[in-house]
Amino acid sequence: MSSIYPTLNLDLEIVRQNIKNMAVKCRRSDIEFRPHFKTHQSIDIGRIFKENGVKGITVSSLKMAEYFANDGWEDITIAFPANILASSVYNDIASRIDLKTLVISDDVIKKLDSEIRHEMGLYIELDPDYGRSGVPIGDLDKMEILLKTINSSKNLYAAGFYCHAGFTYKARSAENVLNLIEPVIEKLSTIKSKFSDLPICFGDTPSCSLLNDFGPVDQLSPGNFVFYDWMQVEIGSCSPNEIAIYMECPVIEKFDERYEVLIHGGAVHFSKEAIEINGSNSFGEPRLKHLSVETYLKSLSQEHGIIKCSPPVFNEINVEETIQIFPIHSCLTADLMQSYITTEGKIVDHLSAVNK
Repeated sequence: MSSIYPTLNLDLEIVRQNIKNMAVKCRRSDIEFRPHFKTHQSIDIGRIFKENGVKGITVSSLKMAEYFANDGWEDITIAFPANILASSVYNDIASRIDLKTLVISDDVIKKLDSEIRHEMGLYIELDPDYGRSGVPIGDLDKMEILLKTINSSKNLYAAGFYCHAGFTYKARSAENVLNLIEPVIEKLSTIKSKFSDLPICFGDTPSCSLLNDFGPVDQLSPGNFVFYDWMQVEIGSCSPNEIAIYMECPVIEKFDERYEVLIHGGAVHFSKEAIEINGSNSFGEPRLKHLSVETYLKSLSQEHGIIKCSPPVFNEINVEETIQIFPIHSCLTADLMQSYITTEGKIVDHLSAVNK
């Protein structure tokens, strides 16, 4: 029986294969696999990584670090710049596990050192001309200053360098991704030649999915690859058959005069993330046997979604049924939906649902 509500469906077999593929790539490249768990945020899915030999993980928040530490993970990196206001939480987690986080400035390192009572690792975050946060990837002098401050601290130690090349998400071909990432790898090689004793952690799903030679990189921390999504298909990182999640939404009405369908599924389910396909914004792609660029999730309000259809697809869709839709960005959709239903009907846990 179809659900009367929008649901997020999960194919665990695809998840297992995606994890295995990335784990094998890391082993072949002699790189430590430190996957980012911000995409799935699930203890159940995290345990599949353990089956593939993963011992250290990456998360994006203190809550996420606590959630996975409580499930027995003992080596966790919070891939977000250190927050001095959260020193007491860092202390609590670091008293139980090997905790690491990111730093960008000398001042934050000094203030953190005055508050921390347990050993904690610090990665210097690098900005590969992405413009989000981090030390400019070419500023070796700044890196050296930060390392001296870390090494002179009481309870902090240098964990290495952390680099996320998020601009690859704007690429629209595998070749484009590789061209964008080549100069980043070259700059990381320069860093490695100067600070050879420190590991470099690198991770964005397009690069990690497509690269075979990671140069100076010692650790890999992609996250989105566990599910993939339609954005990754457009980038060239995966095929539709590698997408592990899809929304299932009730069909509410059909509008014959404009070949459009109203679904119960809006921004509170999908997010407002969109990509341009053939000149139109797409907020999701229907999971059909025969994919068509004419059929896409055209617009979203809070609970409503409008699917623009090709005439043949429009005739196949019926009110009182549900339609399956690949999300544009699986990280945001999973965070909004807060739980998964497997193809076998099992509910898989999610951090947000547990912490309600």
